[in-house]
Amino acid sequence: MKIKELLENIKAECTTITYFCSIHMLEKNFDIENDTSNKENIKEFFINYENYEKYLNDYAGVIYKKFESSIDNVYNEICLFFGENPDNKYLFSHRIKRVLNQNPMKYLDIENEDLRDNAIYKIEEKISIIEKSFYYKENKQLAYKELEKLKKSINMVKVAAGIK
Repeated sequence: MKIKELLENIKAECTTITYFCSIHMLEKNFDIENDTSNKENIKEFFINYENYEKYLNDYAGVIYKKFESSIDNVYNEICLFFGENPDNKYLFSHRIKRVLNQNPMKYLDIENEDLRDNAIYKIEEKISIIEKSFYYKENKQLAYKELEKLKKSINMVKVAAGIK
């Protein structure tokens, strides 16, 4: 399949921002005018959430400001375009890496109570999003112990900081 042909299909079936983001991502890896690839390779490229972080990071301002959208919205739409569930191993892997890199103990160093509390609530929200995801529910063994350990650390920090 020609890359250009795929882009025409995306243009016809998806929102303008998803089309623009697709071009932006593909330009980083392909010669859009001349390259061809099989649909599975292109699908794999688009379904891998890490590519959104990698190739759309410099485009984020346009996505958020001009189109009032987000990388997650673009990702969800592309997954639907390819007939894939956006709640998949790639998104799970991305989320779990980001949340497990957090060290709740560092929040104790934040002197401003509102900032500290918001930081703690944000990490709890990220954990909640992971735990509510279909992929996690089907594959709890992948990160259950790590998430439980992180939640215990958060609870310790909340107690130490006097947060209810």
